[in-house]
Amino acid sequence: MNAIVDRGWISRLQRSPELDADSYADFCEGMRAFIFGPLSQAMAPQTKAAVDKAKAAGRDLNRVNDVRALFDPLPIVAARNRLLRTAQEMMWRRYREAFYANAEAYAAELADYDRKGPGSVEYDPVWDPPAYVKHPIHIQPGGYGGDPLAGYWYHHASNVFFIGQNTQDEYHISLARALGVPADGKIRRIIELGCSIGQLTVALKERFTQAEVWGLDVAAPQVRYAHKRAVDMGVECHFVQRLAEDTKFPDGHFDAVTAFLLFHEVSLEAGANIVKEAFRILRPGGVFTVFDFPTGFTTYDPYFRYFMEVDSKDNCEPYSVDFTSSDFDALLTRTGFTIQRGSHEVMLARTTYATKPA
Repeated sequence: MNAIVDRGWISRLQRSPELDADSYADFCEGMRAFIFGPLSQAMAPQTKAAVDKAKAAGRDLNRVNDVRALFDPLPIVAARNRLLRTAQEMMWRRYREAFYANAEAYAAELADYDRKGPGSVEYDPVWDPPAYVKHPIHIQPGGYGGDPLAGYWYHHASNVFFIGQNTQDEYHISLARALGVPADGKIRRIIELGCSIGQLTVALKERFTQAEVWGLDVAAPQVRYAHKRAVDMGVECHFVQRLAEDTKFPDGHFDAVTAFLLFHEVSLEAGANIVKEAFRILRPGGVFTVFDFPTGFTTYDPYFRYFMEVDSKDNCEPYSVDFTSSDFDALLTRTGFTIQRGSHEVMLARTTYATKPA
């Protein structure tokens, strides 16, 4: 087993073990910037012209198959779809290779950090999660939790996904600042549901320094890496591998609960159960802050419908179409929350403040 290569930190980001991997990722990041910049701009007038022509001919554009028949034949759209999928595959593959070149050393490092503080981590190495979380979301090999080193390479690859705009946790720090606070101002305990590698969890602790802050995720590799990173940063957080719909915490235990881009990644049934669990573990007057895609669409812009359908298939987002079509506000209200829309937006995710009545 070789020693881990430490290439140092860039502020909040520890460099990957290989310069070549970072250079490769720069190329993938450039591809994504091109896809969502110049290519999308060039594509827009062509998709609009196709829609205008179809509407003039009286075609029905509310059905997915009809929308696909409209856009799939356009060469620029086909190129966009293939480039986006390829860039995603490339970023996962290269960073995974970088860490697996010395897999035993990284596995040993995680085991060592399991026993370190500040903070704590709890996980079950033989736990079998429910079927709905076993999909390779975002075409990540093995999904979020199917690879013991997933946290390491997920962190670096996700920076490519964010097109370099979150290398210093900028998005997550902004989310922490936007967290809803109870009317009485008391924040003693906070939990993030679906915490992944804990970037928002750490940012919450940095904002609410006196609070006990928890990060919960279904994937052991994610919470283990989250704990390792928090320890390296000297931030005391507590990470646990559990289901967001069955947290095991007592009734009314938290003053604030939050979730970032969680609900469009789970089934509608699981999402409903997560909302019920958030209500249960919040104290009266507590606030559940949800950052996720807008919902409640009964009709779509044809290209948005097409984009969501392609993303669902090509990027393995099996639940996102159902979520964006659902009435999430109604679900929150039925559960007992009163809701208010916030103004903060990150990666198409809007902010919803759901308060448990005092």
